[in-house]
Amino acid sequence: MENNIEQKGTGDSRTKRRKTLQTTHILIALAALLVILIGVLGWLLYERKQDSIRYEEVTLEKFHLIGELEDLSREYDDLRTDNDSMNLELEARQEEVEKLIEEIRRTRVENTARINEYRNELGTLRDVLKSYIVQVDSLNQANIRLREENVQVRQQAVVAETQLRHEREVTETLSARVEMGSRLMIENLAALPINARGREIRRVGRTEQVQVCFTLRRNAIAEPGMRTVFIRIRRPDGLILASSTDNMMVIDDEPMIFTASREINYENLDIDACIYYHDDGSLIDGDYDVTVYTEGYQVGATQFSLR
Repeated sequence: MENNIEQKGTGDSRTKRRKTLQTTHILIALAALLVILIGVLGWLLYERKQDSIRYEEVTLEKFHLIGELEDLSREYDDLRTDNDSMNLELEARQEEVEKLIEEIRRTRVENTARINEYRNELGTLRDVLKSYIVQVDSLNQANIRLREENVQVRQQAVVAETQLRHEREVTETLSARVEMGSRLMIENLAALPINARGREIRRVGRTEQVQVCFTLRRNAIAEPGMRTVFIRIRRPDGLILASSTDNMMVIDDEPMIFTASREINYENLDIDACIYYHDDGSLIDGDYDVTVYTEGYQVGATQFSLR
């Protein structure tokens, strides 16, 4: 009986130790697995960080390439000369640079191999630019020599052109003076409101006409012939009196309304003339301005008043 109890106690102890050992093995396995998982996660995070760094580096390289190519394009543009064939070559190369810029902008950042190829192409384009700089410099030197050889001819041309311009200005000045001198002038200008008997009147209700008289002066260099003289009467409120809606004249290339006109046969002698405006009920109280025109310019001005 006692032996059985001892054997039973020994068996229970072995079972407990076995279970404890199994639990320990499981915990060790879980710990090892956890370590492996932590290592994998750490490696993944490291790789992701490296990818991010590479992405930023390649993106920065892409922007640097575009900036350098844009500078290169401007350098090609600065090389333009007076030589048409050379300019065509430079334009063709500049177009290559512009196309390469657009291609780089469309390229995915992940394509690092293509970015490296673009860097090599940039170097090639720079070498080509250096050769063009040498050619353009040679052309400029040749142009300098030609300019030095032609400087005397150009100076003579400048002197001749200056002399011709001076003669032209003198001719234009003389022509302007002749034109001004040939203009007709008037004097003794007077504007009078008159009644039905032709007497001067100052009352609106009794005024029948406005009489504008003047003397067209003698001018020996003016061309004789028929002249049209216009009068323009402005009411106190700014309205221009006109006997017809068709009364239009041109003064300094601008169309203007006139009040009345008269044809005068000018024979290079003083001639007295009058022009009349017949009131149609448009006259009002106040001060009136009267201007006289002929051949597109003003020749006189006066005033009258009505009460």
